[in-house]
Amino acid sequence: MKTEKIKVFIFVTLLILGIVAGFYYSINSILDGIYLKNDFAYTISDKISLTFVNASGADKQYSFFLKGKWYSGHTTLSLRRDGTKYFIKFYPPNPNRNKATEVIASSEDIKNLPPDGYKKLPHK
Repeated sequence: MKTEKIKVFIFVTLLILGIVAGFYYSINSILDGIYLKNDFAYTISDKISLTFVNASGADKQYSFFLKGKWYSGHTTLSLRRDGTKYFIKFYPPNPNRNKATEVIASSEDIKNLPPDGYKKLPHK
């Protein structure tokens, strides 16, 4: 009887943690969209790596360097992992709020990247 109560307690605890994590992820995603809609700039990715594969596709992690600090994000976009550089849309007051794009950066874009990022894409 006691082990049954422990199992139920563990199940309920894990269920609640899962619901809270899902809620947090959803709210954070909504906030990212709101912030990136109002104020944004573009920088260029450094590295794309595969982090997770599931039935709905592959989750990729990207990283970028801005003002002396590294940032990263995740996407399900079909970005190549062969060294191709992509534009990353970010919220200037908090670059942790960011979103990958499928727009490829040219060597000219990389060379001319402003320290605070591009205010608009130099091309599409």
